[in-house]
Amino acid sequence: MRGLSVFISDIRNCHNKEQERLRVDKELGNIRTRFKNEKGLSPYEKKKYVWKMLYIHMLGYDVDFGHMETVSLISAPKYPEKQVGYIVTSCLLNENNDFLRMVINTVRNDIIGRNETFQCLALTMVGNIGGKEFSESLAPDVQKLLISSSAALSSERRPLYAFYGFIERILMADRMAQLLDERDLGVLTSVMSLFVSLVSNNAEAYWNCLPKCVRILERLARNQDIPQEYTYYGIPSPWLQVKTMRALQYFPTIEDPNARRALFEVLQRILMGTDVVKNVNKNNASHAVLFEALALVMHLDAEKEMMSQCVALLGKFIAVREPNIRYLGLENMARMLLVTDVQDIIKRHQAQIITSLKDPDIRVP
Repeated sequence: MRGLSVFISDIRNCHNKEQERLRVDKELGNIRTRFKNEKGLSPYEKKKYVWKMLYIHMLGYDVDFGHMETVSLISAPKYPEKQVGYIVTSCLLNENNDFLRMVINTVRNDIIGRNETFQCLALTMVGNIGGKEFSESLAPDVQKLLISSSAALSSERRPLYAFYGFIERILMADRMAQLLDERDLGVLTSVMSLFVSLVSNNAEAYWNCLPKCVRILERLARNQDIPQEYTYYGIPSPWLQVKTMRALQYFPTIEDPNARRALFEVLQRILMGTDVVKNVNKNNASHAVLFEALALVMHLDAEKEMMSQCVALLGKFIAVREPNIRYLGLENMARMLLVTDVQDIIKRHQAQIITSLKDPDIRVP
């Protein structure tokens, strides 16, 4: 979309906040004028203006009009318009917005329809917005999909995502434990997102799920039965690894000695197998896994030897040229200072830390 690209370029070329505000106001005025004559808008133009509204919203400006045009795209029969409608509605509107009532029937029709792509769009929006009205109207239909034997849905179980707002009254701990036994990584990734949401509110109810999370990490760390489509730059499902380790951080401790030993073996494997490489995408994925592992090591109060290994690894990262990696290394080094046993080891990197204070990138100091 050339118009959208030009607008984003104009915003990035603004020299100060005042210039940016004037450019945004000009664009909002243009969009408002075009929407007043909506009958003359082509589907392409409507999508373009709605994307611009979302970008302006992401910049932090209020967008208090165009909601009708946005939600109307959800009712479009074609995927390109429907996709834009669902995505932008999920971002611009909250559960209390009156415009959402207008699309409940459309969303329900997409959920119970046979088009899997439309189902996924609808379920994702329901999961993002949630709310009492959506819950009461759509929960039965979503629950039917959850237990559906449809070949297309059983491979991914995307409906799980739609239960974020109201899942706790439907799924209990025993059912959650059964879902964590699933072998399909698409299902597990959805389940783990749900699990993180649940344990963040009440970890005590899910102690029986903890060993299963450890087994999931073991499988990923050993690259056992991992389909190629879930391997990202040689890393087995980094998203699932990050989510699983994040879930474990909501438990105060791991009392089972076998589970604890198995988990530390996985963490040791991650610490030993992560380094800085030239491929940016691989760096991003491997470092996401690594820094979540570091957070879990600190949370579990690991032995001093492993803590020392973490500090040594961070010492390598704060010395590289890439500012993003240095920033993450310094941020985690600061967290490590809270661990009494490793403060003396961190002092060995004091010279490099002081050098970072003079870094031209303002994020690093």
